[in-house]
Amino acid sequence: MTAHMSMYEFLMREKHDREWEAIVYFDKRMQFGKFVDRIDNLAYYLHKHSVERGDNVAICLPNIPHASIAFYAVNKCGAIGNVIHPMISEYGLLNIIKKTKPKFIFLADIFYEKYKTVLSDIDIKVIVCKLAGFASLIMKAGIFVKGVKEKTPKVPYGPKVISFASTLRRRGEVKICTGGNDIAAYLHSGGTTGEAKTIVLSNYAINAVAINALTTFDTTIDKDVAFMVLPLFHGYGLAINMHAFLSFGCRLVMVPKFTVKGAVRIIKKEKVSIITGVPTMYEKLLKSKEFRRLSCKNFHLLICGGDSLSASLRESFDNHIQSRGSRVKLVEGYGLTEVVAVAAVNTDKNYRTGSVGKPLHGVMIKIVGDDEKELPRGEYGEIRIASQSLMEMYYDDPITTAEAVITDEDGRRWLKTGDCGYMDIDGFVFFKDRIKRLIIIAGVNVFPSEIEDVVSLMPEINMCCAVEGRTKEDKIIIKLFVVLNEGYKYSLTLENKIIQTCKDNLIKFAVPGKVISKPSLPLTQVGKVNYRQVMQMNDEE
Repeated sequence: MTAHMSMYEFLMREKHDREWEAIVYFDKRMQFGKFVDRIDNLAYYLHKHSVERGDNVAICLPNIPHASIAFYAVNKCGAIGNVIHPMISEYGLLNIIKKTKPKFIFLADIFYEKYKTVLSDIDIKVIVCKLAGFASLIMKAGIFVKGVKEKTPKVPYGPKVISFASTLRRRGEVKICTGGNDIAAYLHSGGTTGEAKTIVLSNYAINAVAINALTTFDTTIDKDVAFMVLPLFHGYGLAINMHAFLSFGCRLVMVPKFTVKGAVRIIKKEKVSIITGVPTMYEKLLKSKEFRRLSCKNFHLLICGGDSLSASLRESFDNHIQSRGSRVKLVEGYGLTEVVAVAAVNTDKNYRTGSVGKPLHGVMIKIVGDDEKELPRGEYGEIRIASQSLMEMYYDDPITTAEAVITDEDGRRWLKTGDCGYMDIDGFVFFKDRIKRLIIIAGVNVFPSEIEDVVSLMPEINMCCAVEGRTKEDKIIIKLFVVLNEGYKYSLTLENKIIQTCKDNLIKFAVPGKVISKPSLPLTQVGKVNYRQVMQMNDEE
């Protein structure tokens, strides 16, 4: 199987049955034939309106069928899918548009009002997608009623504001003029430097990770049903949840917003067998009475990424689903957007507790020290990745690209991840923390993630984040921010228990010098604790 083709061609290569129900959205089923027809119609519309090879089109949509249709249509034209978080700030959207200059932008109707002022002064055409567009009639009515209650404004359609439905009315031939080496996507991320970056990915990179992920899991998914909640602006959501699953015949249940109640209903009704998500999602499911009553016998593949999975959550989740009939367990992966989100993963057949698994098929990982030399197994250093899915570059930033990607004497390109970890004697990778999160006290390396893993095991703790702090005497200490589970109140007794737990399980330098209770902690766009924002929080409870 080759990755040297466009993503559109890769999707079409298997000649799926046109009657196959490829997508489910709010109880409405879309056959693969209809899905492809809509892609082709939209590609024709974009092509007729001067979208050509090398152009880019912004796709600022939640997980709705329009997003997948738009991405593949853009790809068929030879253009680039500029995938943007649908709830980005007006300022953030304006910056991306000014930087990348897309010809069109796809927006959800519920967000049009938020961005219309920003977009009105820019020479760009807006294609508005109705959230209820592909839902069943009953669900459409519910979405409409909710929209009325929330006073969703009407969209003023005209020459610059076009309805998605109107772009599908005519079909014509569009010659596929792109290949594996051409650029397929722009994804926007914090980058290995922590600064906002636009990551440039080729068709080959995304196709390769789709092939390599399924090869690593050593399984077929053509009879599976996937709960798709990870968004397309996330590399895993784009490359695996959408592209790999659809291309290999797995039905997608697309979910624009995660709720426990909605997830349980879908898992039960659709007999979901594959779930990919972040730790906070699995934590919410585990706490749900409805989920705890649910049969888990259909589960085939359960993957967690986006943030470190605590030992307590992994153990609790596995114990529960296995008590409800599951023959699999929750597996953790590791990756960055620069390598299309996944580089290592545990599998049921190749699993080691505490690790993020072995390198994916087609991926090489090594650990290097400060002198740039590869370290022996078991020693901590920076994680470096060489992968078929490695990005081409950071958009319009050759200096940072050169700093992040180095080429060895054999011509192999390696990503400097900025992550600290080690590899054991059997090749399992253990991620510890971002190097920039590393806290050095009295010359000793302290990993915040180790503190968080220990404290998160306590029944009182919902989530926590350890950051560097300073005393009045400018002495470095660990500040630990905690959010309590329902039914618990913060007290001096609980604070002492937290500190004693750390003393019992960690080196003395990792014991918090200050514990601060908060009602919540800031999260990133993919639901993990945003430690950079936590560092700016005050110490008041």
